Amino acid sequence: MNKTKIQITLMLLTILVCNAIKAQTIDWSMKANPLNLPINAVSFRADGQKVLSGTNCHPASIRMFDVPTGTLNWDHNVGMTYMCIMGVTFSSNSNYIAAIEEFGNIFIFDNTGVSPVIIDTINTGTSYGFSTAISPSNDKVAVGCSNGKLKIYNIPSGTLSNDINAHPSWVTTVAYSLDGTKIVTGGNDDKVKIWSSTGTLLFTCTGHTGDITNVKITPDNNFVVSSSKDDKIKIWNISTGTLVQTISGHTYDVNGIDISPDGTKIVSASSDSTCKIWNFNTGNLLSTFGVADSGVINTVAWSPNGDKIVTGNGLSDVVLWSIPTTLGINNFSKGNEFYLTLFPNPSSEQVSFNLPINLEVEKVVITDINGKVVFSSNEIKNTIPIGNLQSGIYYLSIQSTNNKKAIQSFIKQ
Repeated sequence: MNKTKIQITLMLLTILVCNAIKAQTIDWSMKANPLNLPINAVSFRADGQKVLSGTNCHPASIRMFDVPTGTLNWDHNVGMTYMCIMGVTFSSNSNYIAAIEEFGNIFIFDNTGVSPVIIDTINTGTSYGFSTAISPSNDKVAVGCSNGKLKIYNIPSGTLSNDINAHPSWVTTVAYSLDGTKIVTGGNDDKVKIWSSTGTLLFTCTGHTGDITNVKITPDNNFVVSSSKDDKIKIWNISTGTLVQTISGHTYDVNGIDISPDGTKIVSASSDSTCKIWNFNTGNLLSTFGVADSGVINTVAWSPNGDKIVTGNGLSDVVLWSIPTTLGINNFSKGNEFYLTLFPNPSSEQVSFNLPINLEVEKVVITDINGKVVFSSNEIKNTIPIGNLQSGIYYLSIQSTNNKKAIQSFIKQ
């Protein structure tokens, strides 16, 4: 084959690959603000069926989208009185939505009706607000503010529970552990701090050389993952505060991170216009993706169901990505497997599922993230009690009599 034919072949292959990636990785893209203002935060509902976004101002928007269709379900304009929305989150039982506004006001919404309804506006008394997290028990909201403050309020009363001097200046990010025993903060002092849920400082993690932009805690409650404006991601042991690993690969600020529900991967969003997926144990890069000419990617979240990632960028694009396509893997394959949905997910007492018609099930097995079998039964029921399991990530698999199978993860609260 001569040089010209080789060049043409390579060009055609490149076009085909690019078109395949564009066609297969993005489920939908929607605007988070009518003026196309940048997105500062995104969050999935606990069942993975809704996505929240919060944007810059004026005016700032909080919007909710339907994950399967991309339909805009709720559009809340905060008006000209308030500034940018810096953080948004659902409670784990989906009953509440919390958002923090740039000047330190917290909005609490009741999410039990057809559309969310604001039930409280809490003034933190600080100059700025940056991040919010609702406790796994759904009764408290923690916020990171200026003046070095980590503040925790009771839901729904709005009363102050804890007022903690956490960092010298800005507390840029905050997260609860899944078991509710720890809170982690990050600041513009380049430090990550690990606290008890009552506000006792346990460890100060030093190693980043730029503002901390995001912190997350692994589903097994054993590790903290942090991102920074030093372009790095770091993993810390939550029990000792020691550095486990540093992950490098982005060429500009890492603005956001999240952890896959099974704890095996990290996704990161950067000002270099890319998102990257990393192997948690090795730090190896698994995938790089992003929308061409999208500019800064400010925020990212991993679906509790494990099959989607949502990103928010500087052009106000909420983009939903299909994870099996992005990673080149599938939770199920055509022919000998079927798709399984578990509900409620997360759950504290039981999980239920619906099976395809005429499917004869032979066995149901639940394993933990280490592969240990914690439940096994040949007596098939559509609801399985899980109250005796410890909090964490588990996998439920179903084997049929004709060798069809399904597997899906769930969170035990």
